[in-house]
Amino acid sequence: MVARNKSVPKGPRGGIQKRRTALRADKDGDLSMDSSAKGRGGIAKRSSTAPPSESSGRKPRGGAASSTRLRAEVMRHVSSGNVAIKGNSRASAPTQSLEDIIITGWTECKTMSGQDSIVPALIAWVEKKATLKSPTKRPVKVKKSRVDDKSLIISILAGDAGAILRLNSFVFAGANLKIERAPKEEANSETTKNTIAMMKSVLERRYNPDLKLLDLSALGQDPDLKASTIFDQSSTTSKFFPALMKVLDRQFETPAQKHEAIQSVTLANNDLPDLSVVTTLSQTVPQLKNLDLSNNKFAKLRDIEVWRRRFSKLDHLVISNNPIEQSELDLVKTLTEWYPRLRLLNSIQVRSDEEAAKGMRVVDLPFPIKTPVFQDEGQIAENFIRTFFTGYDTERTALARMYYDNQSDFSFSVNTGAPRDETTQNPTASQEWDAYIKSSRNLKKLNHLPARQSRLYKGVDAVIQSWTHLPATRHPDLVSDAKKWLIECQLQPGLPDPTNQSPGGVDGFLITIHGEFDEMDVSTGQVKKKRSFDRTLIIGPGGRSGVRVVNDMLTIRAYGGTQAFEPDDTDNTSQAHPSMQAGLPQGLTPELAQQMVLELQKQTNMTAGYAKDCLEQVTWDFDRALQAFAAVRANLPSDAFVQPQAA
Repeated sequence: MVARNKSVPKGPRGGIQKRRTALRADKDGDLSMDSSAKGRGGIAKRSSTAPPSESSGRKPRGGAASSTRLRAEVMRHVSSGNVAIKGNSRASAPTQSLEDIIITGWTECKTMSGQDSIVPALIAWVEKKATLKSPTKRPVKVKKSRVDDKSLIISILAGDAGAILRLNSFVFAGANLKIERAPKEEANSETTKNTIAMMKSVLERRYNPDLKLLDLSALGQDPDLKASTIFDQSSTTSKFFPALMKVLDRQFETPAQKHEAIQSVTLANNDLPDLSVVTTLSQTVPQLKNLDLSNNKFAKLRDIEVWRRRFSKLDHLVISNNPIEQSELDLVKTLTEWYPRLRLLNSIQVRSDEEAAKGMRVVDLPFPIKTPVFQDEGQIAENFIRTFFTGYDTERTALARMYYDNQSDFSFSVNTGAPRDETTQNPTASQEWDAYIKSSRNLKKLNHLPARQSRLYKGVDAVIQSWTHLPATRHPDLVSDAKKWLIECQLQPGLPDPTNQSPGGVDGFLITIHGEFDEMDVSTGQVKKKRSFDRTLIIGPGGRSGVRVVNDMLTIRAYGGTQAFEPDDTDNTSQAHPSMQAGLPQGLTPELAQQMVLELQKQTNMTAGYAKDCLEQVTWDFDRALQAFAAVRANLPSDAFVQPQAA
């Protein structure tokens, strides 16, 4: 799965070109962007006839604070340590030396689709493998990362460089990796110093501390950038924005300071045909609340799709005066799905304040997980499960050819003695197991080795033949009928490598699924019988889709209901999660607290105890918990993390 590379159309000024329409500026020459409706501090476009509020003396619209209050607020942030961009106006705290490592070859990965999936999974893999290679066994952690064309550049502590460099030529998801040190910057070069100083000057001029706004509009018209001729060549144009983001990132001592100082960014009037040139913005300031992309050349959703699921706190998006407004009929619906907290689109309210507040509070888990075990990487397991059951119900042959190969094993068994659901009327017929029993591989019932061997189906053709004789099914929807599923997933090292390039095996996933399905009458489309099932799948890299099924074991039993998935006492939440009861803020149920712990574990790889402690320290604010983890990650002991299993 390789991220789609988009070529940057050539123009008179490279990737970021001259604006076609002039921006309205205030008396200091800065872009004027008032607070959004209801005093949320969003981006709002000023009427073309209205003068800037500073010049007219009129109160800002939308309930925004007065300039006196704004200055007081800024001073409060400064006094509390939330420092804005000020160049050398503050002393830098001593930090440990970081070293950059370049990783190439990862774009040939075959198990994931898109840069959003590959990069997080690759970083997690590098951290795990490097920790095992480290002489001290101290957890190796990537401090920063960015993508430059086909290179992933990671920043790590200098002492960890040796462990990561030992991974050179390792295979990740079917791709041979090349890992090497990044060339040292010419720190003493006058050209380098002048370029960095110029970029810092640009950032300082374009930052508005009152609005916490970074104005990156019409960059092709910036006098300093024009004088540097940085847009005169495509080679320097493509490198400019990532370099600018790197300079920006270095102006802050902590991510929390950066996120507090920069809450709004405008990229208006840059003639951008897509986001390929500016994609690193989402990595540098991922917690933006307001984003202006107006007056560019976005024509299709694919032109901005690289920022799908980015900017998790986005409250206001401006995308007016782009061709996409006419070409995409479902633009509002799509963008609200991409950004669950989006409240304003082009200054029009598209989600109520209550819905936005709920989106900020509730953690959206990928599956109806009821256990603390769901260790996924890059949503590989999640995407597989979603595709698998849809395909099994609709087109089994195509599903088998997508995920199974000549080394894949499949078997199923019938458990006729399983408890039944006594609350439902599901009459037992004498022939109810006839469609299964002849091929059932219930090892408690089969004592002869030939019978056991004949009912283990190996290879894609054998799997298809077996599936053809099984009844048609319909499984519940994973989203609307979430309570009818119980799904677990954990990392499974040491799987056979189909390419034979890794003698020690490759990493995959062990997926355990409990649920139910309806047996369907194909001719009438009616439900014949409701069953319960348990399915265990081991998946690894390979196959046509990049994921292959190594082993698939299915157990079918009489319908037993979903009582086993629910807490013992659903009416008494204090008993449902006793470990979560103490210290919860008002309005936060133990069930939601448990889900927050699970999601924090998933995103940080911390143990359940450390994840719970982290949330308690920030009064169960999930976003603050992530920030707190990022700030102390390097200082956490090894037992704070789920330890990788030995291969």
